[in-house]
Amino acid sequence: MVRRVVGQHRSSQRHGGKVLNIEEARLRLRLREIAAVHIRWGLRMAYRLLRREGWTVNYKRVQRLWREEGLERPTPRKRKRAWPADGSAWRHRAEHPHHVWAMDFQFDATAAGSSS
Repeated sequence: MVRRVVGQHRSSQRHGGKVLNIEEARLRLRLREIAAVHIRWGLRMAYRLLRREGWTVNYKRVQRLWREEGLERPTPRKRKRAWPADGSAWRHRAEHPHHVWAMDFQFDATAAGSSS
């Protein structure tokens, strides 16, 4: 009957638009708040916090919403080696041959074959 009136196939009339779920909108808002307050946290910690707050959400659902919102944990910073400011801890530099040695073996064995 719809086809005769409108001139469209009935399969085009079955798709009802995407209904925005109010609970999902609240969950998305809460995820954005968590990501803004706890910058170093990722998806797992956000999920744990939601569960502690009483949200009954599936991990996969939180993961999907986290990805759709474009939230991500910042990449870890590479730490520089700490050196004292006064320069007191200088590495030993060789002043002559055989002055500075380094132990660089994992295990050793005697000529007889027994390990030491």
